[in-house]
Amino acid sequence: MIDKTTSRVIMGLLGTACVLITAFAWYKTKYAAVPEAGMHHNIYDEDIPRSAPVPVDYRMVLLTPQELAKAPLADVFTSPLGDENGAFTYVAQGVGDMNAARKGRHAGQDLNGIGGENTDEGLPVRAAGRGLLIYAGEPSPDWGNVVVLLHRLPDGRFVQSLYAHLKTVSDIPLGTLVGRGEQIGSVGTAHGNYLAHLHFEMIESIAHEAGMPGYGKTTFNRINPDEVLKQYAPDPEMMMPDPIIALKQVQMAAGWEKLLENLYKDNSMEALDKILPDSQPPTEEKEKR
Repeated sequence: MIDKTTSRVIMGLLGTACVLITAFAWYKTKYAAVPEAGMHHNIYDEDIPRSAPVPVDYRMVLLTPQELAKAPLADVFTSPLGDENGAFTYVAQGVGDMNAARKGRHAGQDLNGIGGENTDEGLPVRAAGRGLLIYAGEPSPDWGNVVVLLHRLPDGRFVQSLYAHLKTVSDIPLGTLVGRGEQIGSVGTAHGNYLAHLHFEMIESIAHEAGMPGYGKTTFNRINPDEVLKQYAPDPEMMMPDPIIALKQVQMAAGWEKLLENLYKDNSMEALDKILPDSQPPTEEKEKR
């Protein structure tokens, strides 16, 4: 016969074991599908639903209807580095070039200045075409700073231009229209991972593309930038600044943001007087003169 003390000890141990087993089963059920913190190599990992399988095809993170609707028509493209014709630059590694060290084909185009080594670090990087800023950040240390613009071609296709390994990124809010030739950053080294250069991609896609592999068995949905620049090259006789850049310059000169702020706040014509005092109608005294 088991005495009362022994039976109480046994029952206590069994109860404790049941609690531990139940807690462990709950933990595994809740967190089994969640990737470990060390697996977050990519800007989209944080957006994975807890119930989603891993790995996830991040190209399925689609652009929103609002982003697609705001994408401006881009009928002219010019070089993002050097002058508008790409002078004083060269292609160090082209799209589709096989890279034995990376065991895959290059998905973009590496552009360099002609000085060699890191002499082109800090050179301005400009928007290749009129676009909508849909990404600016660092998807991973290997990529460094990345900027992505969304464009709508004359034939209706949506393409993205991607600028990677940047040293700096211009202070342009997401969702802002960027003019062709407007500076969006500067050439960098991705925290010293590479010699300074601009990794430039043209991508036909309606999904977010920042952080996708730079090398693979194929070039994915990448387009050769040289073909885009050739097809949509500007007419030398009609070359002029992008209208978006000209509009931004006019707005800055006229204190446009301050004007709108006063109009929204006061909702009256007197708000105009604070910005445009000369627009006041002549007074009776002035009319008599």
